[in-house]
Amino acid sequence: MELHETQKVQVSKIGTDGNLSVVGSFQIIQDAVTDLLCLYDLDAPTLRDKHNAIWLFVKTRAKFIKKLECQEVFTVNAFVSYVSLAKMHVDVQIKNAHGETALYSRTVLCALDREKQSIRRLPTVGVNMNMPTRGEEIKIDFTDFVKTDLPLIDTVRVNSTNIDMSHHTNNVEYVRLIMNTYSVEQTESMNIRDMELIYTDQSYENDSLAVRKAVIDNTHYIVLEKIGSPVIKCEIVCEK
Repeated sequence: MELHETQKVQVSKIGTDGNLSVVGSFQIIQDAVTDLLCLYDLDAPTLRDKHNAIWLFVKTRAKFIKKLECQEVFTVNAFVSYVSLAKMHVDVQIKNAHGETALYSRTVLCALDREKQSIRRLPTVGVNMNMPTRGEEIKIDFTDFVKTDLPLIDTVRVNSTNIDMSHHTNNVEYVRLIMNTYSVEQTESMNIRDMELIYTDQSYENDSLAVRKAVIDNTHYIVLEKIGSPVIKCEIVCEK
């Protein structure tokens, strides 16, 4: 089973350059992943109500290949590329009107018990271990994020509009916080090739997050910390 949708780049998802923004891209990725899960009756409300569990995004890596302009029509294809007892990989491919890949991503998910806050085996939340999977269209290599002691550049607070139905900070909101570390001039001049998010913990309303960041050559490293412990790690690789 795969998800196939035709959309257009809405104004709410563009950046100051008139193209699909980084935040908008991750909104599309998140929606595609969740829409695919709905096809399997594995959506968030079902996990919550039937299995007392939630989905956690463990990591996402996106490759930005071609720009999409405001109002441009594109297609979204999402499919399961791997499943095990503990985790699932969902790939999302966005193609422009010419059939060219504009963005390709992979998200790793696991299920978390809401009461025990422990990882659940996927069959216990309704995942069929015999579900069809297919190979990747574009190779995705996750990073081994080992950077430590990054300079502190800011402190931000998690507000009510950052919170999702699981009552923790929504994944896309982390992307927004990360991209807010750049000025308009910087976002318009940096040509992002790859961006990876590694979710290491959860944050909640009124949490204070320390923002740490360093740029080494064409790679940007950003970490958001809660009480000295990473909540999310981000690597951004730009064209030289």
